[in-house]
Amino acid sequence: MRKTFKIYLSYKYNMNKPTVEGITGTGNMNLLIKDSKGKKAAFNLWLLDSGRYAPKTIAGQDFQGYPTWDWLRFNQVNWYYETSKKLEKKWRKKIPSLAFIHIPLWEHRFMWYASVDQRADSNHEVALKKHNIVGERNEEECMGPINGGLFSAMLDRGDVKGVFCGHDHINTYVGNYYGILLGYAGSTGFGAYGLPGAERNRLRGARVFNLDENTAEVLVETHMVFAKDYGIDLTANDQSMDPVPLENNKKVKM
Repeated sequence: MRKTFKIYLSYKYNMNKPTVEGITGTGNMNLLIKDSKGKKAAFNLWLLDSGRYAPKTIAGQDFQGYPTWDWLRFNQVNWYYETSKKLEKKWRKKIPSLAFIHIPLWEHRFMWYASVDQRADSNHEVALKKHNIVGERNEEECMGPINGGLFSAMLDRGDVKGVFCGHDHINTYVGNYYGILLGYAGSTGFGAYGLPGAERNRLRGARVFNLDENTAEVLVETHMVFAKDYGIDLTANDQSMDPVPLENNKKVKM
């Protein structure tokens, strides 16, 4: 991951910063967005590396019977919490923000059912109204075996307006879970898995966030934009359209 991250950092318009040292993962950072005059902090983005797979064992115990995906560690959560406080002190206000991770939080599933333990359709019917859920859930959320406590920390700080993830390619939903939006950011690539059969590429798309510095929370709304909205071929294969031919006088850098 560190090698890949270095490649991203080499891109001319890339906005990533060198990863924060001393905490788990690669690419953990925050990106402050200034107002239109370039003087005051208007918004903030939190980027946190939720990892890939859980370690094989902890304290000599394996994870057989548990999810084997990774999770956000306490040192990452603590880094967010302390950095959030520093930003508030520097700018004399809490900076509204969004957080982006890969592996969903346990709270994503709790929200979908408005319950921790019950997963009946009737629970979801309650959740639809209670948490204003929109979008599709075509597979179960794939979390790690441990809840790292990020949601609790963000609820306490009160600056994060939404947490968005990937990982589960065929989920597109978003809802309001006790004042914080929880949702999926979409699956843009055509090579990864999608829906079954002819619908494989129906949900290829990305999430758009509209910000307005003249509003109190800055985040105005969010919605999904799908490839189908732009007339892109959704044939159930790995390539949605023929690649654009390269000009002979241009070299491709690898």
